[in-house]
Amino acid sequence: MLRKNRSFAKMFVAYGLSAFGDYFDFMAVTILLGFIWKADAMTIALLPLCFAVPGIAFSQFAGILADRWNKRNLMIATDLLRSGITVMLIFAPTAGVLLGLIAIRSTARVFHFPAQQSMTRAVVAPDQLLQATSLNGAVFQLSKIFGPLLGASAASAFSPSVSMAVNAICYVVSAFLLLLVPVADGRVLAPASPTREKVRLRDEWRDGWRFLWNSRTLRMSLLFSLIGLAGIQMIDAQFAVLFREIAPEQPDLIGWLVTAIGAGGLASVTWLRRYQELTAYGRLLGGGVALIGLMFAGAGTFQQDSPLWLMLLVFFIGGIGTGFTSSGMNYILQKETPPEAVGRVSGIFDSLSSIIFVIAPLSGGMLIGLMGASRTFLIVGLAVGIIGFVGIVLRRQMWGKTDTRKPEVSSTA
Repeated sequence: MLRKNRSFAKMFVAYGLSAFGDYFDFMAVTILLGFIWKADAMTIALLPLCFAVPGIAFSQFAGILADRWNKRNLMIATDLLRSGITVMLIFAPTAGVLLGLIAIRSTARVFHFPAQQSMTRAVVAPDQLLQATSLNGAVFQLSKIFGPLLGASAASAFSPSVSMAVNAICYVVSAFLLLLVPVADGRVLAPASPTREKVRLRDEWRDGWRFLWNSRTLRMSLLFSLIGLAGIQMIDAQFAVLFREIAPEQPDLIGWLVTAIGAGGLASVTWLRRYQELTAYGRLLGGGVALIGLMFAGAGTFQQDSPLWLMLLVFFIGGIGTGFTSSGMNYILQKETPPEAVGRVSGIFDSLSSIIFVIAPLSGGMLIGLMGASRTFLIVGLAVGIIGFVGIVLRRQMWGKTDTRKPEVSSTA
């Protein structure tokens, strides 16, 4: 059973600590820039770029290294590096230095992600992959719910430095837990030849793309996952614009709705743990994208007299969609990719996701400037929802025979 897998248990706790610390820390940085240093809008706008651009630049290279180096050692090194940089953030004298350090720390995170994905595939049995990815998804959703809340509270009650210090400690504890994982669990599955290193890097990069392109299952899953992500990122940052129009006297409403999304995501990954494996990828990802579209389209119809329970329900349903797409894609990526290529394919996925993180919010802002918040939410939501519905209806044509098998329900956790 998965609960007896000591290597995964240590990795799981380590992942939870670093994920929680990330969200805990993000709110501290936001408060420091916006409320204490009173940075201008352009400086604050650079913050999400510092998180996203390193992924665009280095994710594919990081995926290659994750397949060539010991994954456990790579994760430990990146955790310790992130801890040290987080301590440096506490003493950053200016916003420019702060943003530069965040960009460097985000680069370290880029190398951690494919290693974590690849090592999970190595230490978990194939029939327990869904439970493992569901557990990781659950802790990620919990971090999204409680990390910002507790981080903002600590930064307000004490100082942003306290939140940063907590994050630094989380990284150190995460590294310590990974030290307890046997070195052999992170071993390279397909050792690279010691000759022609530069050529090998280029060849391995090309092989990763070739494998992704030749796998219809991975190709379609990646496409739908990115569509769902693009829909979220286009208007996720514009909630404040929408709700200052329909609920100008309730700024705390956004917090409740974001919590509802997190709760929906948690419910979806908990439900997925019932199964030993998933085969209906079209239902999973198409359904997830459709629910995300439903959430945004529903939000576009909200009025000042819309009941709170209806708003919370719509965003809870959308949260279920985000859980299906994120956890589903992580599971598909690990299940449908050979163990020796998981790092490279994860790196490609991470780099494409980072591009979405940069382009989609700018596109959403432009659309709202042209059409207004409510209309943009409605149109984008309908477009995303229709794409998800098409994925469900045409799942066999898009994904092939994976959607013809019945998934097995797991009796153990």
